[in-house]
Formats: sequence, structure tokens, C-alpha cells
Amino acid sequence: MAIPLCPAMPRRYIRPVTTTFRALAHRSLMALGRRLPARRFQNLHDAMSWVELGRWLVHQPGVNGTPRMFATRDDLFAYALTYVQDAPTQYLEFGVYEGSSLRWWTEHLTDPSARFVGFDSFEGLPEDWRLDLTQGHFRTAGPPSIDDPRVSFVVGWFDDTLPKYELPPHAQLVVNIDCDLYSSARTVLEWLQPHLRPGTLVYFDELVDSHNEMRAFMESLAKSGRHVTPLGFSGWNWLFRYE
Repeated sequence: MAIPLCPAMPRRYIRPVTTTFRALAHRSLMALGRRLPARRFQNLHDAMSWVELGRWLVHQPGVNGTPRMFATRDDLFAYALTYVQDAPTQYLEFGVYEGSSLRWWTEHLTDPSARFVGFDSFEGLPEDWRLDLTQGHFRTAGPPSIDDPRVSFVVGWFDDTLPKYELPPHAQLVVNIDCDLYSSARTVLEWLQPHLRPGTLVYFDELVDSHNEMRAFMESLAKSGRHVTPLGFSGWNWLFRYE
């Protein structure tokens, strides 16, 4: 007599399937995932990133209510400038592209002792980021032309250039993290750890993405045990001070 490959389960082990509200919700969410257009799915992820950021802020010491909001990125930069001490400042920018934010800082931080360093491969994103921002996006012909002797560039991928880079002596450190991707932001934050001091200012250009800059930032804080104060934000642009 042939032995069935998949013998029927004895009836005493068969439990009736009960349709609960939770089960219906799970099925509905899966159905939504199958039908949701990619753009709507990305919007949903962005919305949940804001929710996650809000919950994280609740548990940060010294944060009461919503951090100060600014109309534009440049307004946020101007506010950051009020925290820059009257002392030699080192400004590091990770992700230069065409240099708009780097130019803003050179034009508004006029101290002759200030130094500005832009880090970028200028080959664009090393991997896909968002729907319309795929590998190679943001590629340029090279560093932007900025007529200021205080400015220099370190060209190459962060994981290649940062281990060889020595941070010059300084009194104030300002860091602009415009890395977009988790892997890039994590590399920068790991390198920064020994250089972070109370009063260090760190700006994130696309913080509110729980898969990328936000994930790298929260992991870095959890690993190091450091505390930060959110000074303000303008959309996805956020400014923090290390304590």
C-alpha cells in the first residue's frame, strides 16, 4: 500500500480558523501593500519616519515640546551661526554636490581663521536612494568653484578618504551631513565619534528618513551613549548640538 507523502492531520489537531479583527487588519494591510503605487508607498514611509522621529524626541533628555521650526534651510543655518563661538572654526561638509550650502557658510562665516572642507566623490550616489534618486544621481564634473582660500576638498568615497584624514586643531566644529544614504552617514558618524565635543554642531540635510540618515544617527547615539539637543529644523533639515 502506498504511503501518502503528506498524510492528513488527525482531526483532533485541526483548529477552526477564527476571523478576528486583527486577522482582517493584517489581510487588509497586505492587500494594500500589493496595490499601493511606489510613490504612495514612499510617502507612507516618509510619514512614518516623522512619527518615529517624534517618539524618539519624547525620550531625549531636555527636549520639551517641538524644537524650533524655521521657514527655510538658510534660516536654520543662520540660527546655527549664532552658536558658533568667536574662535577658530572647522566646518566639515559631507556631500557637497554643487556647493550651495558650502558657499552659504563661507559667505556668512567670515572669520579669517575659519576653515571649510568639503568631502565628496563627485560621482553621485553609490547606490539607489529614492524612486527618482538612483545610483549616480548628483554626479558632477568635480568640486565646485568657490573663490575662497579657506576652502579645500577631499575627493573620494568616505570610507576611502576619512581613515587618512587628520582633523586640524580647532575651537569649534560644525558638521554638515548631507549623505542621504545610511551607509554613507554611518561611515561619517563612526569617524566623527572621537572628535565630538560638547558644543559640536551637527546638521543633517535629510534626517527624516528612518532607513538612512535618521537610522545612522540614532544607532550612533545608542552605541556611544552621547546626548544631543535638537536646536531646530526646517522640513527634513535638522540641527543638533552635542552635550
